[in-house]
Amino acid sequence: MKIRSWIARRSARMIAPVTVTATLLALAAAGTAAAGELRATVRNVKPNQGKVMVALFDSAEADKAKKPRAGYFPAALETEVQVVFPDLPAGRYGVVAFQDLDDNGQMSTGLFGIPAEPHGFSRSARGSFGPPSFDDYAVTVGAAGVTTTEIRLVE
Repeated sequence: MKIRSWIARRSARMIAPVTVTATLLALAAAGTAAAGELRATVRNVKPNQGKVMVALFDSAEADKAKKPRAGYFPAALETEVQVVFPDLPAGRYGVVAFQDLDDNGQMSTGLFGIPAEPHGFSRSARGSFGPPSFDDYAVTVGAAGVTTTEIRLVE
């Protein structure tokens, strides 16, 4: 009797971790399947001149604080660059891009802080007397599927 109850208790303890692990794997797979993807096409790139710096912001606060959720820095080889942000939870996102012509890793500015390098925002949004607000360039990404946006670089 004692051996049978020990085996039963031991089996129960072994089944519990397997069940928990299987449940966690199922939840992780469900989370990945429900994630959205944002594809940003950056146009008007000057080929073979530096990199295109692309940043993804997930809120107006993150934009204001200059704290992107993700960033890509592809070489500017063609007149167009596509960047993919996978596995995004449903929400609003904004993409900002500039072409780092002098390859110094930051946006060069001229008089009064006016950008001296090609730059742009998702939805090809433009601001007047400064950059557009986050609401002007935010794109809604669903829980699944692909959302696309375009950024036209201007000087």
